[in-house]
Amino acid sequence: MMFVSCGQKQDKVERIIEDGVEVVLNHLEPYRIKGEPSNLLLEEELSIDTESKEIEEAGLVDIDYFDIDSEGNIYIVNIVSTEPEYKLVLKFDRKGKFISSFGRNGQGPGEVQFVLYFGIDSQDRIIISDHRNKKVLFFSKDGGLIKETAYGLYFFSLFPLENEKYLFIRNLTDLENNSTSRSLRICNSRFEGRKELDTYLLYDPSRGMQVVSDIFEWRIFNRNIYAANDQRGYEILMYDLDGNLRRKIKKEYTPLKYPEDLKKRYIERYGTTRKIYIPDNLPPFQSFFGDDEGRLFVMTYEKGEKPGEYVFDVFNSEGVFILRKNLIILNNWELQAKAKRGHLYCVREKESGYKELVVYKMRWE
Repeated sequence: MMFVSCGQKQDKVERIIEDGVEVVLNHLEPYRIKGEPSNLLLEEELSIDTESKEIEEAGLVDIDYFDIDSEGNIYIVNIVSTEPEYKLVLKFDRKGKFISSFGRNGQGPGEVQFVLYFGIDSQDRIIISDHRNKKVLFFSKDGGLIKETAYGLYFFSLFPLENEKYLFIRNLTDLENNSTSRSLRICNSRFEGRKELDTYLLYDPSRGMQVVSDIFEWRIFNRNIYAANDQRGYEILMYDLDGNLRRKIKKEYTPLKYPEDLKKRYIERYGTTRKIYIPDNLPPFQSFFGDDEGRLFVMTYEKGEKPGEYVFDVFNSEGVFILRKNLIILNNWELQAKAKRGHLYCVREKESGYKELVVYKMRWE
């Protein structure tokens, strides 16, 4: 193990090397680094509001997934119908004007039944991982089907990387220990050379109904793979696209007690006849996303002053904690936020219950 430090005394960043891998050690308070912006200003530019009659007429009634291409066009997935004429993906220009829609429910070529992943790569190909049909679909920016890649039952989900490799999830059952785990792995284009990046021991249902979701997530941005697993504490692993571990980002945190009002609510709802597992503390964080310059935004459980607002820990491209920022971003089955081309795109839930995708100009200072 080797200790490395840099900067002035009050700005010293702690790093160690473990097995040839850099580990960045962050503390409760952000580092102050010369020349590093310490504030993020957001200026709202537009919103795509599902409560709007115009947006509803375009066919958008919910926002399930979204992403942005190199020109700033916005693509939104909303899964609300199984009718053949229903369009799965809606395309808006950079000013929020509806352009077109494509994709539909079904089992045929270009058709999708269960979206497990949605994203856009550096070639502006729209990529959908269809869990039910066990295939990955590639569409052009205009909605034309480029190709489909089928995958077998071995894979829980599959997502292509820029280097012609695939990132995938697999569930593993250990009969001897009566346990199940979920594994994040990488393989080549022939589905060979499978390499494990991270693994998570799934919750044992015999302990009772789980009231806090497990954190086992991955993101791809700035040509790196980031993996988070709350069983390791507050730690995020950074891999290159070949699956080589390049950095560990760790941070100290103050555990938050599981809220008493939520405990009471669950007990009142389910009574004492159903076994409920309520942990003493909340996980170290909820979720995370990144920008195309390598910054990392981690959503904590610490609430801000406004309804729906949470504190985000922001790390620079070197994995150094530089800022705490309050943001209102919807986090249901995944954190609905992207940061690209100097803009933050995120979903908010309005008081009416409708969702809107809000676009902010980001300014660092």
